[in-house]
Amino acid sequence: MRPPKLDERRSARVPARNAGQRLDKFLVEHFSHYSRRQLMGVLKTGTVLVNGRPGRPGLELKAGDQLDLPVLSAAVEHVKAERAHAREALQHVESVTELYRDEDLLIVAKPAGLAVHGGAGQMHDRTLIDVLRKDILAGFGLAHRLDKDTSGVVALVNGEEMRARTMAAFAADDGGIEKEYVAVVRGVPEPREGEIALPLMPPGFRGMAKVDAAKGKPSLTRYRVVEAFPDAARLAVQPVTGRTHQIRVHLSAIGHPLLVDPLYGVRNRRKVADVRGIADANLRRTPLHAARLALPHPRTGKRIEVRAPLPSDIKYVLELLRIAQGRARKGGGADEELAR
Repeated sequence: MRPPKLDERRSARVPARNAGQRLDKFLVEHFSHYSRRQLMGVLKTGTVLVNGRPGRPGLELKAGDQLDLPVLSAAVEHVKAERAHAREALQHVESVTELYRDEDLLIVAKPAGLAVHGGAGQMHDRTLIDVLRKDILAGFGLAHRLDKDTSGVVALVNGEEMRARTMAAFAADDGGIEKEYVAVVRGVPEPREGEIALPLMPPGFRGMAKVDAAKGKPSLTRYRVVEAFPDAARLAVQPVTGRTHQIRVHLSAIGHPLLVDPLYGVRNRRKVADVRGIADANLRRTPLHAARLALPHPRTGKRIEVRAPLPSDIKYVLELLRIAQGRARKGGGADEELAR
């Protein structure tokens, strides 16, 4: 189901008697024929605007605030359809794979389509935290995160003090963390190997980060073309800094967005034709995979390095691109060369 159009909306001013009331309670009071769960679902889509900006459930309203609301009947149905689609998608995601474990450190490979935890805009009923429930109850916690549609390596640390140190290492530019991603992008970057140093502002309106030379934080991404195709390329990407959406924004800024990227590209799916006529690939997520992670062990400081094989969807897209170019890989699969 398509989301409601922007012109299918209604506007209202907050009455003085509702000043100081939370936005979620205001909606429940004024739209009592919808359940709180339904209204919270609509709020999480970011389509309820307060003074032109997406409203949070706990936002305290002021008299005269301008509310811009979608037609709730359509919005509720859209949320319902999205939740059904998410449940169906989760039935088909590849399982979470354990890559490393000891009493202090757990590293797993997260499949695309599985959020690491719940949050604003999150429709899924099941997250990585849910899948790893036993480990979370035993004291493990996330040391960093990946976007829902990004697959690959995720680290968890046992104990708040060690977890805090590891999180600080991930946040620091010189914390001893090394990350390498596989990215499939539009076109072929020139030069074939280089750095992207563009200051970034964190996500704001519509959840998009942006390049901002005046106010952005220094951000550095290194990339290398591993395979080049007529209108696409496979890159090995190393984010030196760790800004939100850094790889996606930087690649888009140099004119080579991910093959699918609804925020920073031009589409939310991409069909890659099988020239053999057997089975086309329908890529429905950002082709970004956290392939390698190296970090100091949270207790001993010893360097730990793990790699996550390419998931089947990216692997198949790359294989079709090779076939179209007349050079299908012999022997091993596309996941053999994760980094050099």
